Amino acid sequence: MNFSEYRRHDAVGLADLIRRKEVSADEVLQAALARLDEVNPKLNLLAHDLRERAWRWQMPANDQAPLAGVPFLLKDLLADWAGTPTWSGSRMMQDYIARQNSYLTQAYLDAGLRVFGKTTTPEWGAYPITESEIYGITRNPWNPAYTPGGSSGGSAAAVAAGVVPAAHGGDGGGSIRLPAHNCGLFGLKPTRGRMAYGPLISEAWQGLVCDHVLTRSVRDSAVLLDIAAQTQPRSLYACLKNEQPFAESTGRPPGRLKIAFWKTTWFGGGNDAGTEAAFAHSLKLLASAGHDLEEASPEFTAPELLNRAARILVMGETARLLYQYERETGQKLHHSRLEPTTWAMMVQGRQISAGEMSWARDVMLAQERAARAFFQRYDVLMSPVCPRTTPKIGEMLPPPAAQKAMRWLFGTLKLGFLLKHNPLLEKEAAATLQYVGYTSPFNLSGNPAMSVPLYWHENMPVGTQFAAAHGREDLLLQLAAQLEEIQPWADRMPPI
Repeated sequence: MNFSEYRRHDAVGLADLIRRKEVSADEVLQAALARLDEVNPKLNLLAHDLRERAWRWQMPANDQAPLAGVPFLLKDLLADWAGTPTWSGSRMMQDYIARQNSYLTQAYLDAGLRVFGKTTTPEWGAYPITESEIYGITRNPWNPAYTPGGSSGGSAAAVAAGVVPAAHGGDGGGSIRLPAHNCGLFGLKPTRGRMAYGPLISEAWQGLVCDHVLTRSVRDSAVLLDIAAQTQPRSLYACLKNEQPFAESTGRPPGRLKIAFWKTTWFGGGNDAGTEAAFAHSLKLLASAGHDLEEASPEFTAPELLNRAARILVMGETARLLYQYERETGQKLHHSRLEPTTWAMMVQGRQISAGEMSWARDVMLAQERAARAFFQRYDVLMSPVCPRTTPKIGEMLPPPAAQKAMRWLFGTLKLGFLLKHNPLLEKEAAATLQYVGYTSPFNLSGNPAMSVPLYWHENMPVGTQFAAAHGREDLLLQLAAQLEEIQPWADRMPPI
């Protein structure tokens, strides 16, 4: 199987070829590995090469395994696979070898997926780009001078470059949707509670994070959501159970939907020209499909409070890593085991009071109530994914000199008190959070939301976001399938 034959099929298509014995699972894996070896030196998307283990894989005895033999990659964060490392993008975790499979990894393996590696992520998945000291810089297949986004940047680069038709990702503030937006892919963040974490943890980032995949086709995302949803009974959170398989949703038209549209970020800030053009184009597509359009927004909390609450949740969760590490190892965590920006977040997190953390969680839950009221009036909400088009490499991190100064001040000299209520740092952090001002509110509210690749600006993809009520991934998948039929995107190939 050569690359052009391999790239022509999505995961469902490859599984069908293998099932009908038109091609062997080994031939398909060899095609995936050949493509990986071709593009990885240019993109640096792989955290751990596990091909030797993949070659020992055996076809499942269960002939109902829906994706038997399809090559697949796990993000190197949360998705434990027994006997393999999970570095989480951090030197802090370089000695960690998983002793058991996570619930989600087990569901993927039971579905017959053939995992052959783990993909890069920023340190602890905390940044919307994929540049780390432990892995290096991951690049965008559409233009290697640009980021694929984060934190599921390695997975997005792998799918966009044709290494795999689908790859695992996680989304705590936009980490599936932003890389999908940057790489011209379909990326769905499910409803909070749709899939379960465990057995080692019950939730990630206070419930902000939900795992799923990045794909080229809508139907692949639907089939893999059915697989992930098998873990739902173990979830910490309640979620409306899907009455029918999500895979069946893509075959049903959505009907005439009442779609609200909004293009002002909920964290403040404005949009660039490429974002505005993409938004206008998507509005025209929806109108041509016969949907009813109306400008409206959920009554989310004011930007400055929303911004503060999101920061407190993330900083508090980052500080938790320190307490967990020191309790489990009996050793003090040295600042050299973390990147300067992550260490600064950890120091700030230790300064947060229990009351502030509780307040931030209340703000998170208030967004769920605001979204619930909104989706009683509208079927879907459309917005940009991001207020700007894809950033260049290095654009979203402090310059090296600033990072060196951060390590010296907050690590070596231990002047962490300078981080507390610092107006300059608060202003800089607020500007950074504006980048996720469209995606992060749906992590707070727990609603399903997706990025759909409907526009290209200066040869770079631009996604459009759609959100729906809790538990209504089926509606989003129906709409996505309709848009995919109106304006197909899967055949668009990056120049890598």
